[in-house]
Amino acid sequence: MKNTTRVYRDGFVWLLVTNKAKEVFQSGLFELYALHEGCEHETESLIVSFDELNECLEHGMDIGIEVDNLLTLQAKFLLTK
Repeated sequence: MKNTTRVYRDGFVWLLVTNKAKEVFQSGLFELYALHEGCEHETESLIVSFDELNECLEHGMDIGIEVDNLLTLQAKFLLTK
């Protein structure tokens, strides 16, 4: 099964939408971010144009939507139990 999330070392969670990134971008519902790998520090950059999205996809980058910090998500889950 393909992984659909990425959790950075700082606990931030990303929903990976690489395979549907063009449709998500065109819908305008969410901001998309290019997730950079191989860096000492995990980083991301906001995708501001369709051309930029295509370039990221051509370079094999993962594309994600911000979810939240893992600790925040855990606290929200515990509060709803």
